[in-house]
Amino acid sequence: MKTFLAATIIFFTGCNLFAQENIVIGGDHDQEIKTIFKKEKRDGFYGAFSAGYSPIDKKDGLTFGARGCWIMDHFFSFGVGGAGFINELDAMGLGFYSESNNNVTSLAGGYGGIILEPILLPLKPVHLSFPILIGAGAAGAFKNYDYFSTYYVDDFFWVVEPQAELEINFTRWLRFAVYAGYRYTSELDIADISKDALRSYSVGATIKMGMF
Repeated sequence: MKTFLAATIIFFTGCNLFAQENIVIGGDHDQEIKTIFKKEKRDGFYGAFSAGYSPIDKKDGLTFGARGCWIMDHFFSFGVGGAGFINELDAMGLGFYSESNNNVTSLAGGYGGIILEPILLPLKPVHLSFPILIGAGAAGAFKNYDYFSTYYVDDFFWVVEPQAELEINFTRWLRFAVYAGYRYTSELDIADISKDALRSYSVGATIKMGMF
């Protein structure tokens, strides 16, 4: 009986020591049980600024954008964002031909809305993200850049703009991306401007700063 009792004590003591040596949470030998829903998620946030090129009403155009997003566990972000645009760069002396002309009809405006952004392989130094903007905007036409500040809204529109971004992680708080996308809008009703003037591709670059 004494022999059996001693063997039992030795057995349970050994099991306890083995468990203490091998079950390490968060160490080099991570044996934490994996679950579908995690209590501790690594969320973050970022602000971004972008600039790009887009044909607008079949004329060279510039776009400028900004957005702020909350990142959920690295792989998905959501937030708000917007962009401004202006075309007829030749009239400003910025186009391919750089001939100033104040007699042409130019289009300018902006739009904004919510941002939904799936992120593919975000922990890799180079990876992809797919932001999509869903929202509304306004546009106006004018013919003289000297009086650009007096232009007014001629029409409103809704917009859906999906993009694909190739991102590079420079640091834990800085990312750089090049993007390509397509801007789909409702039809415009503005004199001397085509109805599908804003429906076009866009390309450009984005700088993101935040806690990734």
